[in-house]
Amino acid sequence: MENMMKGKNVFITGGSRGIGFATAREMLIEGANAVAIVSHYPETREAALKALNEEFPGRNIVGYTFDLEVATEEEIGACMKDFISKFPDENGKTHLDAVCSIAGISHNNTIKNIPDGTFEKVVKVNLLGTWRVDRQAGLIMRAQKYGSIVNTASIAGVYGSSMGAGYGASKGGVIGLTRSLGRELSYFNVRVNAVAPGVVDTDMTRKDNTPEAMEYVKGTIALHRVSQPREQARMFVFLASDEASYCEAGIYHVDGWTTA
Repeated sequence: MENMMKGKNVFITGGSRGIGFATAREMLIEGANAVAIVSHYPETREAALKALNEEFPGRNIVGYTFDLEVATEEEIGACMKDFISKFPDENGKTHLDAVCSIAGISHNNTIKNIPDGTFEKVVKVNLLGTWRVDRQAGLIMRAQKYGSIVNTASIAGVYGSSMGAGYGASKGGVIGLTRSLGRELSYFNVRVNAVAPGVVDTDMTRKDNTPEAMEYVKGTIALHRVSQPREQARMFVFLASDEASYCEAGIYHVDGWTTA
């Protein structure tokens, strides 16, 4: 398929690195009208914008910075509204077509050695941060009576995590949030789904795991390898696009069939 996102405005949290950056790139390849990437860090935002603008010169690409741990709904909503105000349709009407909530953090500690506050921080960023993004996107899309929200769950939220209770709990919460908002917003022609990645080759994964641990993990995956970010990004593109028009409140595993 080509031009799956033609004419659409897409807002992506966590868009400066890893899965988020790959998703931004694939959205542009698929003809998105405009893409906004959000990063916690101004320097990574600027590096991502530079790379995308060099690859896609003349396209509508903008960046925002906020920290999901502390950002208010007002701040998040203001960024979304500013974004769509820059790129109205031919009739001057603003539109937010898709929001990909990808930003998140992980941890790799057992209950014996987890630092104080880590569990709470992971839940604040991954679950409460996703809720605030989803709510602001949902209010805009509810009013315009269409749109797609794609959250980032994890197989850790499905099966649990032996080395990260906070991460597994937060992603389990994202699954419940996705199913609930999907049921609610379906009445307004707004779709809410989630991608559940397995282990992905990103900076965050490499930081949290030794090479030995990564080799062990590969043995638990039916395909015997970890995922590349683009493989996750393609599912975000599909769910954000009109090709997924009958997908609602679903959790889509992209995990190479992780068996344990």
